[in-house]
Amino acid sequence: MKNNLVIIPTYNERENIEDIIRAIFLLSTRFDILIIDDNSPDGTYDIVKKLQSEYSDQLHIIERLGKLGLGTAYIEGFKYALKHKYEYIFEMDADFSHNPLDLLELLKSCSREDVQLSIGSRYKTGVNVVNWPMGRVLMSYLASKYVRFITGLPVYDATAGFICYHRSVLETIELDKIKFIGYAFQIEMKFTAWKHGFGIEEVPIIFTDRSKGVSKMSKKIFKEAIFGVIQMKVKSWFKKYKQANTFGKAQNATAQ
Repeated sequence: MKNNLVIIPTYNERENIEDIIRAIFLLSTRFDILIIDDNSPDGTYDIVKKLQSEYSDQLHIIERLGKLGLGTAYIEGFKYALKHKYEYIFEMDADFSHNPLDLLELLKSCSREDVQLSIGSRYKTGVNVVNWPMGRVLMSYLASKYVRFITGLPVYDATAGFICYHRSVLETIELDKIKFIGYAFQIEMKFTAWKHGFGIEEVPIIFTDRSKGVSKMSKKIFKEAIFGVIQMKVKSWFKKYKQANTFGKAQNATAQ
């Protein structure tokens, strides 16, 4: 069993990609990296391929034909991680909005026996966001409040994209049935893991908006999350979920 794989979807991240890769490889614990690039016209893929000659056993890349959505990128990465027998699988952005040092805290949390999903949380201890416009902070914060109210999901940062999964979570969730492909994907994955009974812990982080490159966030993405939540909740009333035991194994049962 391999230990840790960080999945980083990219589209036009040439200004950040080499720095984030090197920063992760400098950590005291080994993390392998899987870049999933959606045919970036700025040459992101070429930079990663060049770095592979330096980090041949730790750096991996999948090139896709175009912009196919954040959710589908992560699903492809999850399948890769399971196939290659990684135990801990991370989601992370390429733009340093997520501090690579916090990977160590997420791993520490997820290594506990009662936790199978760790979330780098912007909102567990207040609002820990730097350099975002106030309107965007409010939109994100209120979206998580809304998700918590509608679904009962006991998470302060439902749209967070800095995650550590134990492989048991990804083995249990029917990945091909995850519907959303935008940022609502993050909500659906957390909600589904919770319904399966996996232990979730939020680890407070400071989220710093990118200083290089262009954000992919938009109001349309948040609208998908807002309107999709109700549909997701209603469908959950009619679905049976395998319940995870304390060791992250699943047995057939119905979520309450």
